[in-house]
Parts: sequence; structure tokens; C-alpha cells
Amino acid sequence: MKRLRKLAGKLWLLMFPDRAPEPAGPGRSVLSRLATPHTFNPNLSFGEALVAIAGSLARIFSTCALLAVWGGVSAMAWVAIENHFWGAVAVLLLVLLFLAVLAALMIGISALERRIGPRR
Repeated sequence: MKRLRKLAGKLWLLMFPDRAPEPAGPGRSVLSRLATPHTFNPNLSFGEALVAIAGSLARIFSTCALLAVWGGVSAMAWVAIENHFWGAVAVLLLVLLFLAVLAALMIGISALERRIGPRR
């Protein structure tokens, strides 16, 4: 029973690590002490924040639209091919192509964000 509690304690620490906020130093703002994801920058200017929001919304909406269209095309391709083997091969290729197009879309939005965003 003692070993079980020790194992449960270790698993609890793995799932919920103790993350105390770091103290504010001379070069850090009060907002930088908050427990936020590492991609959040509390020192953004208004223009940079607008570009970041626009980029996030563009990623969300374009991914949803791409997934909806691609899913419909994949379903039509699956139905149009009589042979189940070739239908599965076609859908697998469409899924791989979807991942490549999605990666290109994300890279393109990031490049556009860098181009539009204010320079530091």
C-alpha cells in the first residue's frame, strides 16, 4: 500500500507539476510572472498584438475551411471509386496531401505575419 501511494504521488507530480511564478527581476515586468504559455509575450505593442490576433484568427478560420472542403472532396472521392482498396489508397493520399497543404498554409500565414507586423 505504501508503494502504491508513492507511485500515485509521483504520477500526480508528473500530471500536475508545481509551477510557482518566478519573481520579478529588474528587467522583467509584473505581467511576465504570470503562468502563461511560453508563446505569449506580455511586452507586445498594440500593433504587434493586433497582428498576432489576426494571425491566430486567420489560422483558425482557414484551417476550418480547408478541413471542411478537403473532407467533402475526400468523401466524394471515396464514394466515386468502386474498389475499396483503391478508394482507401486514394483517401490515404488525400490525407497526406492535406497535411502538406495545411503545413504550407501555416507557413504562409506565419510569413505574412512577419511581413505585416511592425519591425522592432
